[in-house]
Amino acid sequence: MKFLRVFLESSLSIIPIVAIILILSLSTLTPLIGGWDYLLLIVGALVLIIGLSIFSIGSSRSLSKVGEHMGASLSKQNNIWIVILVSFLLGALVTCAEPSIMILAELTPMDDWMLILFISVGVGLFVALGVIRVFKRKSLKWWLITLYGIVFGLCLIIDSNQQAQYLPLIFDASGATTGSATVPFLLSLGSGVAMVRAGKKAKEESFGLVAISSVGPIISMVIMVIINTSTVAGNYDLGSTLLNNSSDIFTRFYQAIFPTFDVNGNILGYGTIIEVLVALLPIMVVFFIYQKIFIKLPKGELIRISLGFLYSYLGLVLFLSAVSAVMMPFGIFIGQELGNYAPWVIILIFFIIGLVSIMCEPAIHVLTKQIEQVSDGGIKKSSVLLTLSIGVGVAIGLCAIRAIYKFSIAYYIIPGYLIALGLTFLSPNLFTALAFDSGGVASGPMTVSFLLPLTIGMYASQNNIVISNDSQDGLLKQDVLTNCFGVIAMVAMTPLIAIQILGIIIEYKKYRRQSLYQSQLLLSDNEVIHF
Repeated sequence: MKFLRVFLESSLSIIPIVAIILILSLSTLTPLIGGWDYLLLIVGALVLIIGLSIFSIGSSRSLSKVGEHMGASLSKQNNIWIVILVSFLLGALVTCAEPSIMILAELTPMDDWMLILFISVGVGLFVALGVIRVFKRKSLKWWLITLYGIVFGLCLIIDSNQQAQYLPLIFDASGATTGSATVPFLLSLGSGVAMVRAGKKAKEESFGLVAISSVGPIISMVIMVIINTSTVAGNYDLGSTLLNNSSDIFTRFYQAIFPTFDVNGNILGYGTIIEVLVALLPIMVVFFIYQKIFIKLPKGELIRISLGFLYSYLGLVLFLSAVSAVMMPFGIFIGQELGNYAPWVIILIFFIIGLVSIMCEPAIHVLTKQIEQVSDGGIKKSSVLLTLSIGVGVAIGLCAIRAIYKFSIAYYIIPGYLIALGLTFLSPNLFTALAFDSGGVASGPMTVSFLLPLTIGMYASQNNIVISNDSQDGLLKQDVLTNCFGVIAMVAMTPLIAIQILGIIIEYKKYRRQSLYQSQLLLSDNEVIHF
């Protein structure tokens, strides 16, 4: 019964974006190559729904539980160095194997492992910093203002060193860190620590760990760019991710799930069956070692958590396989076709796609469910989803404008974050924490695998560059890095503004209701009965 309910929720999440693709393909805007593509899309949608359903059940029994147990245990530790070490280790290991980071690394025209290493270290350090903040009960908004002040200063250094083309990637790395594997864990870790350490402010302090963790990759990526003297040159290679009507559907999924090799035996890709194992195994190892020493859970609970990890593993393998085999190729193809139309048509369709794509992020459902629970039903899941959808729709529309007219992402990022930080003084503390957590959560594997290729395909078409599996002549790495990357950064930024505005509106309505009740309770002297 529970699986059927989760299956229905997952279907409502996936169907909107599939419907958008079908509507576009059946129209004259983006006609598909042939019938096999429609079948591929339908099969992909079904696998996405099943995978998301299994993952949702598994994450609630494994990643969320691990975060709760670890958070509660760490909050009772008297040795602050154990807290720092374990928090750093967990943050770094989880991020090192985060599927969104792996996808981003593959799409990035830079060394994969160097990128993953710097991002992971940055997240690990700031997870530890976020846990310490809750321990010390410090204000989240002032921490965020201080940290983003440092970020803006480092970005000025990047710009002065004539390395501004890296800015989109730097902020993309921040958004990609919080995906399917990390979000359930970080949310529960923050909640577990807050429930013990934050006292009366436990609900407010249970959020914010994702927000602080998202700052770490920006700073570590800036350091990487400064010390990296190599230049980004050459053509941008999309590999074999393009639609081809003659390709076999089974072959596409097989290549996405299992490792692939070239004719010389060199590995081309590890496949989701290994990538997801690497994503979840470090969390399991660290948790079981830590609980053996400090928590000592009963055997029954350990078995339930282990089964939860198994469900999470199977769900993510299916989900990410469909993302790789279906969503990325469709993203590139639709982007290419849309690039042939007028800018206002492109911008409008990008906005609509962004509006519904947020529903397909697995982590967003973990966040919205926890928001509803922590607020005792006061903040409805539907309200948060609607607000996030509008924010992401605007973000994708703005990305289309930037790719078409080719200007620096700084014109978006700097004013956007200044507005978001300014709203922290008006928005309730809970909504500030929710907003900055939502920014990281909104940009997950679907954003990296569909919206970024969508933008790349549109950019190539707008500049009359033909993309094929055999040749990417003319599509330069530096051009893609400068004008196409930044999609994840924008998706991560706009919810910061949208959720805080939602918080201000809710707080205002609450104030109005209280004022109305008070005015109704006040009696004039003529209404008082004297005995």
